[in-house]
Amino acid sequence: MNDNTPAPMGSHMTKPLLLLLLLCPLSLRLWAAEILVISSYHPEYLWDQSYNASLVANLKGEHHISHFYMDTKRRPAEEFDQIAERALAYYHQVKPDLVVLGDDNAINYLATSIASLGTPVVFLGMNENPRHKGLVGHPKITGVLERPLLKRNISEMSQLMGGIKKALVLFDSSNVALTAIEDEFKTQTELRVGQTRVNSQLLGDYDLWQEAVLNARQNGYQAIFIGLYHTLIDEQGHHVDERQVLEWTSAHSPVPLFCFWEFTVGKGKAIGGLVLDGHDQGAKAAELVNAILEGAQPKTLAPRAALRGEYVFSKSELARWQLTLPDKWRYKILWRD
Repeated sequence: MNDNTPAPMGSHMTKPLLLLLLLCPLSLRLWAAEILVISSYHPEYLWDQSYNASLVANLKGEHHISHFYMDTKRRPAEEFDQIAERALAYYHQVKPDLVVLGDDNAINYLATSIASLGTPVVFLGMNENPRHKGLVGHPKITGVLERPLLKRNISEMSQLMGGIKKALVLFDSSNVALTAIEDEFKTQTELRVGQTRVNSQLLGDYDLWQEAVLNARQNGYQAIFIGLYHTLIDEQGHHVDERQVLEWTSAHSPVPLFCFWEFTVGKGKAIGGLVLDGHDQGAKAAELVNAILEGAQPKTLAPRAALRGEYVFSKSELARWQLTLPDKWRYKILWRD
């Protein structure tokens, strides 16, 4: 055999080339993955915007990301089954390498169905206990938990105000709101948090919400804490835009208005508080996605909670209510205006 004779297949001269050819499809899958994000809510929802931006920012490699929005904040519950079917049909159309499910409705309707088809699932924003859903240790599923800081936030804001004797907590009547209240308040509508007597109300009707806000001071409340307010309906049974609810509540509350989620903070909104931020959910979910695309099995990645809240405040709302933050928080605060 002279120098110009091709080396036979399998010789040492072709092994590096063969290895490279074998690794190419794997590299394409790892670093140019098709990722489908299925959200429980809608693209204008600030929570979704926050976690989606953070997810993209923290992913390694160049991936193609598709979105499906279930819009379950604004659609009636009797439509959820059909919406889930459309989401599953879109999944089959996209044929993703991995699916990210945002928040409880998408998780409850789609996680096990998609995982049973062999696709890894990473969830985020889950308020329910994943053990009750069979998601802990599942071969194809892992994710990020969302745990609103209801009691701790109320305690911290009581310090800010020099003591709150009585506080009102308002949520809409969605399943997510019910889960959040049950998790921390254990179905009690009244309880004590330190020296503060707390009354929690889950309301579905906008007029009842408005009545609760307007009568807060005369009913003895010194502060209102608002949670979720995105599924309220008016007298005609129509969904009330969440921005309208927040702006009206801020303008008409006779007492300082605090909140549990970052997207509620700002001028003409809530003062702030020790709140949850969708950015943390997206970042933690991206860590899990990166690990799975690098070869980790979801069952080896236990579901985990994101950061335990941040101090986020509105300068204009603090000034409006003539409140001054404690010095010990000075270097922890994120400002929203």
